[in-house]
Amino acid sequence: MLYTWAVLRVAEVFAKTAMPKSEKIKKKMINDKTAKRLKYVADAKDAAKGKAAGNKDYKKYTDGANCNNCKFFKADKGEPAWGKCTMAANRYVSKDGWCKSYRANK
Repeated sequence: MLYTWAVLRVAEVFAKTAMPKSEKIKKKMINDKTAKRLKYVADAKDAAKGKAAGNKDYKKYTDGANCNNCKFFKADKGEPAWGKCTMAANRYVSKDGWCKSYRANK
């Protein structure tokens, strides 16, 4: 009985402290040198705000542009909100993200 309680308690602690895969990916990309070089943002709305504020880093942004409709993005089957980007050295990016290398998927 004590053993079962201990196992359940350990599982509960791990469940509370475990970060979802998508959050780990997002945290890693935002701090990555490649992401900074590409002016990557995890949410294209941030690029739109930056462009509206006159930030030169986001001058290439156009309405509706995001990673999900970029030719360099390939969605992850197990985590559809994220996918690999060839411009980011096949690192994970958010489907809602944007970077200065965006090219519309035709």
